[in-house]
Amino acid sequence: MTNKNYYQSLDFISLSSLLELKGEETIKNLLNTFSCTINNDLEKFLHENSIDLEKRKISRTYLYFNQDLEITAYFTLSLKILNTNGISKTLIQKLDGVRKDRENIPCYLIGQLGKNSNCTYKIGQYLLDRAIQEIEKVNIILGGRFIILDSVNKKEVIDFYTNKQNNFKPIKEYNNEDNNVTMFYPLF
Repeated sequence: MTNKNYYQSLDFISLSSLLELKGEETIKNLLNTFSCTINNDLEKFLHENSIDLEKRKISRTYLYFNQDLEITAYFTLSLKILNTNGISKTLIQKLDGVRKDRENIPCYLIGQLGKNSNCTYKIGQYLLDRAIQEIEKVNIILGGRFIILDSVNKKEVIDFYTNKQNNFKPIKEYNNEDNNVTMFYPLF
């Protein structure tokens, strides 16, 4: 099966819809089957935080299921206020669209983006594209100038987000000692 055929075979559903249909205990058990050995934080978020944040309307998690009803991948979206401390005045004005002295700027956040360790297909680009599409739908109604995400500071991950197709840019200078790198994607 090609990657494209695989993507088309997946079912896409929001965690909110699943909770409504099946109830919290059933969904909690289902979420606990997700495994990500490369990044434990992705697994931990889905197992321990996603339902609570969903119920409190802080974030929205979207899940992909394969034909065996296993969670193949997921992403989480939220709103965020970016503190501009340490960001250049030029970039602040670009992100804000008006002022270069803004201390806080509202934005969208891709909080989680992960795939199950059992998934052998390259699905990262597909996930990122879908997460951006979901934000762009909301952006038509509400406006907003950019998306941010915190990437793990690994060369291959940074290269993925900053490649020509994805066009994310680091907000600040970073070095090898930083655990995460905050990046932005312009919607303007």
